[in-house]
Amino acid sequence: MRILLAGATGYLGSAVLPALLLDGHQVTAIAGSDDALAVLTAAGASAIRGDITDSALLSRAAQDVDGVIHLFAPGGQVTDALDNAVVSGVLAGLEGSGKPYIHSAGMWVHGSGILDEDSPFDPPELTAWRPGIVERVRAASGIRNVVVSPAIVYGHGSGVVRMIIDGPQVTEPEPTLLFPGSGDQHWTSIHIDDLATFYSAALMRAAPGSYYIAASGDNPTMREIATAASHTLGLGGRVAPEPAEATRRRLGLIEGAFRLDQQASGERGRRDLDWKPIGPSLLDEITTGSYARRV
Repeated sequence: MRILLAGATGYLGSAVLPALLLDGHQVTAIAGSDDALAVLTAAGASAIRGDITDSALLSRAAQDVDGVIHLFAPGGQVTDALDNAVVSGVLAGLEGSGKPYIHSAGMWVHGSGILDEDSPFDPPELTAWRPGIVERVRAASGIRNVVVSPAIVYGHGSGVVRMIIDGPQVTEPEPTLLFPGSGDQHWTSIHIDDLATFYSAALMRAAPGSYYIAASGDNPTMREIATAASHTLGLGGRVAPEPAEATRRRLGLIEGAFRLDQQASGERGRRDLDWKPIGPSLLDEITTGSYARRV
């Protein structure tokens, strides 16, 4: 298939693009700069020089392909305006075609809890704008509209997990890594390479109007994540909670998202899409994998 991949130069795109190519698809992506154009071309994609918020450009590009996948924007700086611009362009270009459109939402569209695809939306302030766009995509007709909410994505030494590993430390009485929240909150997770195969499976098998949580079923607590990071950093596993006010000043609205207590199994994706996660766990990736190699 010929696939238009929005967000191809971002963190998720670094895994999804090669996975699509490996499956035999031809990938076209929007390049917002000459550097991005060079990166995409070198990776094996066809690149269109332009702005991802240009709805008219996206509409024309969508008409020329067999399907569209919208990942988070490069750098993760997704906003209401950007997402709406992408959705407007893609839906206009695919209208009445029956072609697949896979839209990315994210676990933070939900609140805390043991979550599945039927759980209500209850986002923190950071992503309060997102449910309306999700419902807009799911309400679209005449296309194979699919929404995927990835769990916390980790691997390749990057992603939001890096913010925990690189978090603040105190030196007294002993060097200690600080973490956001109480430490009891769970982070439901998925390895970036497993997420890439999830998108590939959804592209081929997901039904119109479907919604999936892409999760491995591994749900470590923040204290467990921070303790693994502390060992990797040579701090002997010493961790402590950072005061909420300090985290909020340091990180802004993402502090509220980091405090969410979320667990998910990803069972529906396994069953419907014939998908199976095989990547290392989040804790293993921190202690012996890509994060350990980048300390």
